[in-house]
Amino acid sequence: MARFRCRACGKEDSFVYDGRHTCPNCGSAAVQFALGVEEIPDDHPLIEAMRRLAEEGNEKNED
Repeated sequence: MARFRCRACGKEDSFVYDGRHTCPNCGSAAVQFALGVEEIPDDHPLIEAMRRLAEEGNEKNED
């Protein structure tokens, strides 16, 4: 479950993360999400960026 807090409507709650970037209550983009990495789809840009950073870190550690 993801947690969210909306600055537009003031709602704070949990919901099943489905990839949205807006408040599940009012639809505003002025929302903050907190979710576990396991809830983010594998092809999400954030996960891909984290993989690249981890690979770069491993390459530097091998030097």
